[in-house]
Parts: sequence; C-alpha cells; structure tokens
Amino acid sequence: MRARTVVVDANVLFSIELTDLFLTFATHRLLQIRWSEEILGEVQRSLATSGRLSPAAIGRRLAAMQRALPDAPAEAPRALVEQMRVEANDRHVLALAVATGADAIVTFNVRHFPADYCMSLGIEVLTPDDLAMETLGGDSVEVMAALREIALRRKMPSMTISDLLDRWQVQLPGFVELARDA
Repeated sequence: MRARTVVVDANVLFSIELTDLFLTFATHRLLQIRWSEEILGEVQRSLATSGRLSPAAIGRRLAAMQRALPDAPAEAPRALVEQMRVEANDRHVLALAVATGADAIVTFNVRHFPADYCMSLGIEVLTPDDLAMETLGGDSVEVMAALREIALRRKMPSMTISDLLDRWQVQLPGFVELARDA
C-alpha cells in the first residue's frame, strides 16, 4: 500500500504529542507529510502566544521537525491559494494539498474545509484521529513499532506504549481504542 501524502494543519502541529506521533509515522514511511513556511509560522505564533515554550525552545522544535522530515516543506503558488473557495485563513492549506498532490488535509477544523468542495479537488479532510486509525488499519505491525520507538525516546518521565495511549486518549479516542486491541 502506498503511503498517504497529507498536509498537516498548524492546529495539529501545535500539539507536541501529535507532532511526535505523525512525524514518527512519517519516518517509518507510513505517511508522507507536507507543510509550508506559512503553516510552520502559524505553529510558531501559536506556541509563542500560549507561553508554553520559550522562543529558543520553539526554534529548536521547528528545527527538529525540519531535520526529521527534510522533504516535508513545500509551497503553493499564490495564484492557486487565491483560487481556493474556503475561508481566507485556510486557503493556503488547501492550495498546498492541491499543489503537492496530497491525498488529504489533517486538521481539527474540518468545518473550515467543505468535504464536497475538497473532494472535487481530490483532497480528503481528516481529523488526526481519522488519520491515526487509518494508518493503524493499514499496517498495525509498523504502527506498533513506531509507538515502541516513541516510548523508548521518552525519558523524563519514561513511558510505556500504554502511557502514550493514555496521553492521546482525548485527541485520538478511536485510535487509542484500536491500538489497545492491536
């Protein structure tokens, strides 16, 4: 099965837990992820506004993302962005999906991307839970290997896969249920 190519919206990348999960899926070749400088700029601004991380920590996080997935950055032509018939603040996300030949957009703001319109462009709109469940269903052995890798990276505090699933319960309830049974 070909790895799905997805554009990950800033509201998903804001969460370090989801970023870690999806980037690890990508390094395991379960997904191909695309983002733009505009998406990463939104992540940077949101993290700065939240006050959760220092500017230096935000810079390190974004740099680590770029190192992990050097092929993820892409840009959509401005003319294409302007053609998208969604809310102005979201046009760049849909245009990036079209420009990169992505299969889907992953976002918590699914209502900002009308399904019929996006499908007419060949783009599916998925929640993070939808994508995680689909990925698990496509290759449960490799997904579980990715989860083991994430758990092994967690040192302070150390974590098991069960601990990770507990952390993801609110944002990924369907995935967590399936993963506990895998």
